Amino acid sequence: MRPRAWFVVLSVCVLSIGSRTAYVSGAQTLPAGTIVNVRTTQPLYAYSAQVGMRLTAIVDDPVAVGGDIVIPRGTPTTLEVVGVEQSSNMKGRDRINLKMYSIQMRGRSYPVGSSYVELKGSSEGKKATKKILGGAGIGAAVGGLLGGGTGAAIGALGGGGTGAVIAGSGKSHLSVPAETRLQFRLNTATRLP
Repeated sequence: MRPRAWFVVLSVCVLSIGSRTAYVSGAQTLPAGTIVNVRTTQPLYAYSAQVGMRLTAIVDDPVAVGGDIVIPRGTPTTLEVVGVEQSSNMKGRDRINLKMYSIQMRGRSYPVGSSYVELKGSSEGKKATKKILGGAGIGAAVGGLLGGGTGAAIGALGGGGTGAVIAGSGKSHLSVPAETRLQFRLNTATRLP
């Protein structure tokens, strides 16, 4: 055999020995507590989300057990909305709770029991309070300049009302864009092919 051929054979052997993580083709069990990082493939909006709604994601990092890759990166998964809370115009915050529903491998879907991930929007209560108090303060100052003490009281009421209208009209709901990275922990051992 030529020296160049020996070099190629030796290189292949070293690479195969050096890379311990190889994809396993037989059935494997993921233990409870296994971390699965996923990335969403579609957006999710609090104003249209409903309990039971499903969305797609892909495994973002390969999942290994004992040095063998059981779930390769890019494996399709399904997430399920298990809780939705929408804020009002004046208080609260949007919340969406998700869990991992299943993993798709070799043309089949395998159910998965996982922890929940809670996504939160910004608090509307603090924003509304600032707008109402700001409007009342501005109204009181203008009313005080124009009409004295009584004008300040009337201005504060009018300004507070205007601030409340502004607070109620400028609400934005929680929006979770595609490509959002989420982390789930398996609650039970899961057997995959």
